[in-house]
Amino acid sequence: MLSKKITTSQKLEGFFKYFRIKVQKSPIFMALEVTKHCNAKCNICDYWKTKSESRLDDYLPVVQRINPLVVTLTGGEPLLRKDLSDIIYRIKENTNFIYVCIVTNGSLLTEEKAKELWKAGLNQLSISLDYLGAKHDEQRGIKGLYAHISNLIPNLSTGSDNDIVLNTVIMKDNMDQLVDIARQAHEWNVKVSYSAYTAMKTFNRAHIVKPESLEQLRAEITEIIKLKSDLGNIMNSDYYLKRIPIYFETGAIGGCQAGRSFIQVTPDGYLKPCAELPVFCHYSEYNGRPNEVTCDKCWYACRGESEAPVTLRRIMEFVR
Repeated sequence: MLSKKITTSQKLEGFFKYFRIKVQKSPIFMALEVTKHCNAKCNICDYWKTKSESRLDDYLPVVQRINPLVVTLTGGEPLLRKDLSDIIYRIKENTNFIYVCIVTNGSLLTEEKAKELWKAGLNQLSISLDYLGAKHDEQRGIKGLYAHISNLIPNLSTGSDNDIVLNTVIMKDNMDQLVDIARQAHEWNVKVSYSAYTAMKTFNRAHIVKPESLEQLRAEITEIIKLKSDLGNIMNSDYYLKRIPIYFETGAIGGCQAGRSFIQVTPDGYLKPCAELPVFCHYSEYNGRPNEVTCDKCWYACRGESEAPVTLRRIMEFVR
């Protein structure tokens, strides 16, 4: 859903740009890693093991080269970049309509920092949350993280028209909390977006939904789809949600558009079809789409939502 801060004319500009991108068959979505360093120690990701890295000071040329509709600043933990607000401001001030998001674990986030990011032009602030309670601390390896997030989010959302989203990874371990997370998000006056876990990053299959749990998962997904209209804060399309049980049942969904509908940028400016596939060129050498991707081993939301058909209902979900 687009932030209420976006005007009607900006929404129209965004829709026209979306259809232009579709005609040109260029990426709609860019995941821009501003660092691989992270202060968490999640067992669903190994970026926190990064010892050193090279990275760009200015990402504007990268964004201008590809000119997507949505840019998500990610990591690692993007708030480790002291110049994050400057990065956002430079992108927003020097491009036509681009919707800018960040994804953070929230541990370094404060009310002051959030206001700084929004002032710079941030459209959406996404905070990772996989569990309600202390289990989230255990998963992320940061003591007191859930308490910090649960105290901070109501303060950020109260009386605000800024776009705040909880990012929840669907795993075997948290299926019984998926609906509760949506309800908690509604209580906090924020949104929620789900994404299916994959073992591609760490080869850790402990979080994969097992066959004996598929019926429970289907029931949870059915309830989440029902809650979309009841709560109005669930961002995923029905298209994406309905394919999550299929993905866990079969272990694969074909037809990936990585490098076409969405693209990944490393901190030093190299391009990858997605986070889990190899680099194919430096951004300065980018002149179109890479070779077709044959991988079928993930069902990330960034992938699935970019493949979702554009319907009147989906358009109304975005603009409300």
